[in-house]
Amino acid sequence: MSIHLDFGISPKTFRQTNLYQKPKLFKGAVRNLEAASWKDINEIYQRADPTAPLFYLRKKGAIVPKEEYVESFDALGKTRYRFIKSVIYEHMKNGASLVYNHINNEPFSDHISRQVARLAGAHTIVSGYLAFGSDESYKNHWDTRDVYAIQLFGKKRWQLTAPDFPMPLYMQQTKDTDISIPEHIDMDIILEAGDVLYIPRGWWHRPIPLGCETFHLAVGTFPPNGYNYLEWLMKKFPTIESLRHSFSDWEQDRTRINDTAAQIAAMIADPVNYEAFSEDFLGKERTDTAFHLEQFANPNATPLSDDVRLRLNANNLDTLEKGYLIGNGMKISVDELGKKVLEHIGKNEPLLLKNLLVNFNQGKYEEVRKLIYQLIELDFLEIL
Repeated sequence: MSIHLDFGISPKTFRQTNLYQKPKLFKGAVRNLEAASWKDINEIYQRADPTAPLFYLRKKGAIVPKEEYVESFDALGKTRYRFIKSVIYEHMKNGASLVYNHINNEPFSDHISRQVARLAGAHTIVSGYLAFGSDESYKNHWDTRDVYAIQLFGKKRWQLTAPDFPMPLYMQQTKDTDISIPEHIDMDIILEAGDVLYIPRGWWHRPIPLGCETFHLAVGTFPPNGYNYLEWLMKKFPTIESLRHSFSDWEQDRTRINDTAAQIAAMIADPVNYEAFSEDFLGKERTDTAFHLEQFANPNATPLSDDVRLRLNANNLDTLEKGYLIGNGMKISVDELGKKVLEHIGKNEPLLLKNLLVNFNQGKYEEVRKLIYQLIELDFLEIL
């Protein structure tokens, strides 16, 4: 069984009231908390690469050296690595947190992050944080991405303070600035199992363990921003002749510099460039789905059952109004039937195929089934 999140707010309303603006607590957003098990969590950590720099123990604000809890060994002539579990257990009994950043291709966490992506309309990366003590592994800091903290076991205290350095970019981290940690607190929240806390980038936050078990997934979102846009536009700058000239001195060069500035400003404000950048950014996102080889690789497979549960595998449906959809590096044209199908799934996912069909005339059933099959093959839809 997969975790189901109910944010109690539409993506459109959330974007108007909170997104990029202020934190929001989604109390009890995890509707089926019983679907989260220690078996799931243990297996996620077990399958992690022991040598990956994004997987580590953190204790009293410092990273525990890998050699303390990871060993290498010879496996029939090949060097392999394994966790020394007894050492990990001992560190965690003494307050360490187990951190797994950039969890990838794990159905349990993928299903959760996909729901956050649909709310935020942005690409996501998910990380896991597990602890049993009361030691703080992270001091008060801000993140350079929006974060959705999804508490699945136990509880944790979060103290939040409004930004004094708005909208930091990836190179503008807390440790890299001269800004002092704030002394006042704007929000003080106890996040309990089943709660979700949205923290916009730039908001100071101090996660505080409470001496009990605590596990949460942190889903970071990565929408495009102005800096990304300028990086993308840089590829067009060499077409500006005045930019290609060698410098001599200010008196001789300023006319060409002013011309360059005017042309760059025109590029930035060109809606055609903005649209092309947005498409390119969307096209670089990738979201994995499960294989269904017995159905889609088998030439003798039976027709798709009307009882299959469907979910979109695309983070942003805004392009449907323009007659196309982008996902996993592909751009497909969408007619009125396709638009209606995709919008209905997006509003009601996960959705049984038979419950989708009842929204169409019976004469359209086979056409809808064929479209669903093609969209699954192309990875724009997934079966749950």
